[in-house]
Amino acid sequence: MEKKLWSKEFMAIVASNLLMAWAFYALMPTLPIYLLETLKISHRNVGLAIAVFSISAVLVRPISGYLVDNYYRSGVLIAALFLITAAYGIYPLISTVSAIFLLRFVHGALWGICTSSSAPIVADIVPPSQIGQGIGIYALTIPVGMTIGPWFGLEVLKGQGPNRMFLAILGVSFFSLLFAFCARTPFKPSNRKKFSLAGLFHKKALPISFCMFFVMIAYGAIIVFVGIYAAQKGFSHVGAFFLCLSSSIFLSRLFAGILFDKGYVSQLILVGLAITAVGKLLLGYARNPVQFLAAGMISGFGFGIVMPTSQAAINCLVKSTERGAANSTYLISYDLGVGAGSLIIGFLSDTVSLGEIYRYTVVLIVLAAGIFMLHALPHYHRNRQAGGVTP
Repeated sequence: MEKKLWSKEFMAIVASNLLMAWAFYALMPTLPIYLLETLKISHRNVGLAIAVFSISAVLVRPISGYLVDNYYRSGVLIAALFLITAAYGIYPLISTVSAIFLLRFVHGALWGICTSSSAPIVADIVPPSQIGQGIGIYALTIPVGMTIGPWFGLEVLKGQGPNRMFLAILGVSFFSLLFAFCARTPFKPSNRKKFSLAGLFHKKALPISFCMFFVMIAYGAIIVFVGIYAAQKGFSHVGAFFLCLSSSIFLSRLFAGILFDKGYVSQLILVGLAITAVGKLLLGYARNPVQFLAAGMISGFGFGIVMPTSQAAINCLVKSTERGAANSTYLISYDLGVGAGSLIIGFLSDTVSLGEIYRYTVVLIVLAAGIFMLHALPHYHRNRQAGGVTP
């Protein structure tokens, strides 16, 4: 029987990922407030608690890829999501710095497993000829969660207090878990590979992942520092900026997947990078709120085209049994790019203005475009044709 795109399983995994992102982004702005105001933890330890999460997510990515490729993928996702849901209930029960660090480390590792599991499941569920649309629709859940989550978390925290806030986030995550159960795919026994460090990464995913590392430095510069930049410039529309950014990411992903399935891979990536560069320049030169919001909208269109197109391409380079390692390799570039960018920009911002830094990140976009044209795209076409993978 021929697969269809909008199957019950596909709709369930999309809903599950949306709710998982909703819960995750609801905690991002509220946890620092809770730690500072309720637990009276120092700013330094709050920063470390946030960093511990990212570190554990990066460390677990390769291992999660092995788990996804060698064990029941839906089972791996459900188990990790169950533990994440439980973690949201544990946050209000602990009060020491060491316990917070431990919980954040475990939570980050579980998040790394969940995000490495869901994309290969989507690639398995959708028809091979519509993998671009499938990955694109699945990727829409992140900007939607990024928009709803912070507003939801902050409103509940402000109106009901931290305990109700954690309970509400737990409830959202619980419904994510229920949808994950509905997205279960049949178990396919496979020859389990022997665990090895070399097997934790997929070399076919490296060229595109290397390019995305530079793109994600530019992306992280916006996500992490745009609030500080807006304050320095006297712009009071940070919430509207993120709404513009996430809305344009959403809109661009609606058509990017369709064009990917029609074979416009190189055109999508290069156009997306060009739009991203324009958005970064406009952000760096923004002189008023209108230009500031326009920069968010334009940057969102660029990132919204490049990110799902690259991930769909990764999934077309490998066999179904290798998608876990390929996606974890790809997602490591996300984590490392945002992390490295945050560290570098944090040091530079003492001597260089954020406006100049945003303008300089265009060099990274140009570098990524050069690597795409000269190496990553020829590598993609060569291996896609050799492997007989569609599109």
